[in-house]
Amino acid sequence: MTELDEFIAQCQQALGHQVRGDSVPFLECWSHADDVAILGAVGSYARGWEAVRAHLLGTGKTLRLHHWTDLRVEDILATAADGLAVWVGLERMTRWVDGRTEGRTLRTTQVYRREDGRWRLILRHANRVSAEDESQEQSLLADDQA
Repeated sequence: MTELDEFIAQCQQALGHQVRGDSVPFLECWSHADDVAILGAVGSYARGWEAVRAHLLGTGKTLRLHHWTDLRVEDILATAADGLAVWVGLERMTRWVDGRTEGRTLRTTQVYRREDGRWRLILRHANRVSAEDESQEQSLLADDQA
């Protein structure tokens, strides 16, 4: 496992805490530079470390209130060159609502940069996969397997 693979795994584990309302481990993955940004599935966007930090803390509170749990991450792509790296994946989470399980899937892209000899998160973009998109994906997968 490469250093980048280890950092991506750390980010995914920290995101599991974020989903349950504990932002601290995920905040620790981020660069504190002015050129960081988040375009989140909860809320809108933030630019610059202090705004991203406030956004993630607010998002953590919102996620805790909605009782999301059980984060599962599907890696699609990770690549790196010249001190920058990109990770693309799906993040699937569930919650228990009115006696039934409800799911949510996010399409996510994260960008990392080497700073002082370590990887740091500098950009996160996530958007929710609609029920229509999920249905279409399942149909395409079924066609591929036929």
